[in-house]
Amino acid sequence: MENVKAIVSQNLLRLRKENNLTQAELARRINYSDKAISRWEAGEVVPDLETIYALSEVFDVPVSQITEAHTEESAGESRESGVGQKVLSQIFLCCEIWFIFTALYVYLKLSHQANIWQLFVWCVPACMLVLWFFNRKESMNILLFIYSTVFVWSFTTCIYLHLIASHPWYIFFIGLPAQGLLIIRYIFNYKQDLKGIRLGKKKLKKR
Repeated sequence: MENVKAIVSQNLLRLRKENNLTQAELARRINYSDKAISRWEAGEVVPDLETIYALSEVFDVPVSQITEAHTEESAGESRESGVGQKVLSQIFLCCEIWFIFTALYVYLKLSHQANIWQLFVWCVPACMLVLWFFNRKESMNILLFIYSTVFVWSFTTCIYLHLIASHPWYIFFIGLPAQGLLIIRYIFNYKQDLKGIRLGKKKLKKR
């Protein structure tokens, strides 16, 4: 049992650091206290099976990455392959979006002689939405903030382009409250992250 505790604690600590998460952040994602995370990583207790599955979803790894012993080399290779596959999936989906919109543009151009070039602009918010969805669980507040910001203003631009005949420049005011909310949320999450880091450092000093 002691060996199992040691394996799980080492894997949890490694995975949390690889994902740039504090104990407080990880605790929030699985609805546990940071004290529980600290006890798991210290090897005092082992999380139950349901919690291990929840942790595997947060880290986006198989359950075996938490419950089985791994060498640093094999763990690193698994992590790199997982990240690489995720990035490739996102690029592939974005390419699919551009292909669909390009095919639609060509179809409308050939069949209806319609030059709806705005379709290419619509690709931008569509891609941002895909990127945000894929990374919504990651501890990358700055990236999520960028994706959300680009989505808000590119979406507003798309609406403006479809109404360009009347030049409704004031339509961009719609994006201001949305941008304000994004900034407030980013600042709040950033402060929460800092608080978690400070708590983690205090606990390490006590040990």
